[in-house]
Amino acid sequence: MAIGILLTALMGNAEAANLKITGATASSTEEESNGVSYEPKNLKDSKRSTVWVEGESGSGLGSWVQVDLDGTQTINGIRLWNGNWYTGDFWQRHNRIKEILVTFSDGSTQRFTLKDEMMPEEIRFDAPVETSSVKIQIKGIYSGSTFNDTCLSEVQVFNDVSSENITAASYESSSNYPADVDGSYEPVQMQDSLLDTMWCEGDEGDGNGQWVQMNLGSSQAVSSLVIRNGNAYSFAQSMKSNRATAATVTFSDGATKNITLKASALEQVIDLGSHNTSSVRITVTEVKPGTEFNDMCISEAYVR
Repeated sequence: MAIGILLTALMGNAEAANLKITGATASSTEEESNGVSYEPKNLKDSKRSTVWVEGESGSGLGSWVQVDLDGTQTINGIRLWNGNWYTGDFWQRHNRIKEILVTFSDGSTQRFTLKDEMMPEEIRFDAPVETSSVKIQIKGIYSGSTFNDTCLSEVQVFNDVSSENITAASYESSSNYPADVDGSYEPVQMQDSLLDTMWCEGDEGDGNGQWVQMNLGSSQAVSSLVIRNGNAYSFAQSMKSNRATAATVTFSDGATKNITLKASALEQVIDLGSHNTSSVRITVTEVKPGTEFNDMCISEAYVR
């Protein structure tokens, strides 16, 4: 039986464009430990499991991190993965940010209160802002249960100029792998622009015959599929899980397209031909076995 996913996309049906972050600096940074870096560059690597940790002796109040854009851009908001998202346990044990002061390159500021939830949070500004940088200063915290260090895992900066990609309004799937210490594996995570989150099927087999469906909310012109196959966190991780190597794409009018996929975590753009459709279903028809896990995963998938 199909599993209906109630979660909706962060940005609704028309995906706002994430802007390129060219650099990141911070007022302080926790020292590297056991080969793990906590540098501010972790905020722009498209991975929620790598984090910036402030390096002050106290809780980090007053500390800041700044991300730089590719020149002056018009922006409408930021998206934050607040706290330490390495695992749910780490998120609870470290401080999270409660209040932030956002400063733009012209010196203007806006202040926001964040929710204490392990969910990505989207912050929209009062009006579009012209800026070449976004500084986020910690003005309040939610205390962790163990450590007095405040963390931030990922930052995205966006504007309301629609990107080529169409974001689904909702999702369905034949099965989902159960949530574990690393998080959930629901199909909404195929469209969060993160490489270390994904949809994984939860069937007892190798994933052959399993499907995921993107419901677009209305009829849309679609001509290609953009996909990152398997676990795109790293080459080593991608080899561990099953990857789709062939699939059938089904559109809302019943038309189908058989496609071949590379067993690679690099971005692939697959020609689908021209279709007006309100849904796109990807049914896996062939898989490449992983070296460790017998579960098939897709990290990112959009249609254009």
